[in-house]
Amino acid sequence: MTNSGRAEGSRRRTRGRSTRNRPTDDQLLDAARAVIAEVGAQRSTMDMIAERGGTTRVTLYAHFGSRDALVDQVIERELGEFTEWMYAAYDEIADEPYGARARHSVEATFEYARRNPEGLRILLGHRQEAQDPGRQLYQTLEPRVATRLRQNYATRGTEIAASADTLASLLIGISLDVAYRAVIVDDADIDAACDLAVTATMAVLRDVRPEQLLALDASLGRE
Repeated sequence: MTNSGRAEGSRRRTRGRSTRNRPTDDQLLDAARAVIAEVGAQRSTMDMIAERGGTTRVTLYAHFGSRDALVDQVIERELGEFTEWMYAAYDEIADEPYGARARHSVEATFEYARRNPEGLRILLGHRQEAQDPGRQLYQTLEPRVATRLRQNYATRGTEIAASADTLASLLIGISLDVAYRAVIVDDADIDAACDLAVTATMAVLRDVRPEQLLALDASLGRE
């Protein structure tokens, strides 16, 4: 081979090693999110994710080390984004009356579902799986909501304790369960589903009596 031929071959090999079109971690996580949203974390494979992302299994392993680590990062990212979204919603209207805050929280849940249905499906759509991210979501949101409930009842002269956690779980569950049904199961109108969740949430806040919460606290204190 001539010197010019060797030089040309060298240039071609150098161009083949260009990193300009290599996928980023976020792009690979997006591909994994799409696959996990469709089939669940347990059934997702590196081959499926590589095909969705237009890459190879080798690249996925180079970026994340293992399939489980990749799945964990997807769930962690979705949980973090939803939690950050809801915390921002809680803080936006911290000085508003309690009813307005409750309505805003429900509407924020459904706005997230509208913008990121794949993320919601990952967090709520595969509840039969051993590592259910929905449980993590409840555990993350409940303390913030329970604190708000205690503050609200305290301003009305009632000091509640652990019953606030139970009520918080109920209120969060209304929004998440209706969103789950609307977006994942039934493909229903998101605005109509949000309106239903708001009505149910406001009814609970209106009808739950302080003495019921105090009775629950008393029973928990006896255990």
